[in-house]
Amino acid sequence: MLRADRQLIFTAVLFLAMAAGELIAFETIEFKAGTAPNEDAVTRTVTGELLVEAQDGGLLVLADDGRIWTIQPEQLIARTNTPGELVPIDDDEMNQRMMTEMPEGFSVYRTANYLIVHNTDENHARQVGGLFEQLYRSFFSYWKNQRWELTEPRFPLVALLLDDHDSFLKYAQVEIGESANSVIGYYHLSSNRMTTFNVPNWERNIATIIHEATHQLAYNCGLQRRFADNPMWVSEGLAMFFESPDRRNSKGWRGIGRVNQKNLRRWNLYLPNRPSESLATLIADDSRFRSPATAADAYGEGWALTYFLLKTQREDFVEYLKRLSEVKPLVELSKRERIEMFEDAFDTKLETLDKQFVAYMKRVR
Repeated sequence: MLRADRQLIFTAVLFLAMAAGELIAFETIEFKAGTAPNEDAVTRTVTGELLVEAQDGGLLVLADDGRIWTIQPEQLIARTNTPGELVPIDDDEMNQRMMTEMPEGFSVYRTANYLIVHNTDENHARQVGGLFEQLYRSFFSYWKNQRWELTEPRFPLVALLLDDHDSFLKYAQVEIGESANSVIGYYHLSSNRMTTFNVPNWERNIATIIHEATHQLAYNCGLQRRFADNPMWVSEGLAMFFESPDRRNSKGWRGIGRVNQKNLRRWNLYLPNRPSESLATLIADDSRFRSPATAADAYGEGWALTYFLLKTQREDFVEYLKRLSEVKPLVELSKRERIEMFEDAFDTKLETLDKQFVAYMKRVR
């Protein structure tokens, strides 16, 4: 599940009037950062690339640790332009920053490609780290087999692994608010971190870990672009395509593209009463995912559509993903534009593809 900070969502419209072309600059920016209500703002200094500058002076900045900051004009104190390209911090520096940020009781378990910041026992962190690395290898191998050479992550990959639900809520409510009560893990688009806790049900734990780590990889290797208009059926469909646990495997997860039984059940329950315009509403906007009344059906259909396309029309789907990855941050596509991009990538009308989709999924067990 993807999460973005509320302020950035609230101010997204501010950035729609941005300059033509993609603006990248290496700057040191001093600004007043928001804190909890009724508390004084703190002064922060961030070194990063300027992604977007609004006409009123608002900024969207990619910092050297991978975090994206939204800075309103009234928050800005000073800007200094620095020649040369931004150099991201390394794992050692990220380790130090995380230890400074987190309260007492946390430590960092490092793997080849991840920093796992945790307050659990190290054996659990090691087990989770093994899953991360298995996913990392499988993820890049999978897309390489689709003739898409993705880039290695530019910034250190950070995962927060908390020991229980209470610890998770204490941290997550600060970052995502009341939504923390209804999830067991999330990838945060702004901080670029994934967060979860030690769920007693190991199968559910594995699915969540792989799901959120897939989001994190997708947004760090060029498959998707943070704060671009990524349809939720694509983001969630890919994460569900990768996540399926395997009870027969000693590690609990065997690889990519197995039938996701949980979402197959959702799809089969939805199918008898599925409206004729269902595919169009899934693609045109994300409202079905955001409503509690329709979210389960949307997730089921999002997984089913992703599974169908990657099993039967893989080359076209990869081309579609590449087009989406070129959409600039905070540029919102209209419903019509979303549908036209989809139909153009697959060279067919929705009605025709929908019949093929439903017929194929009726055979999946």
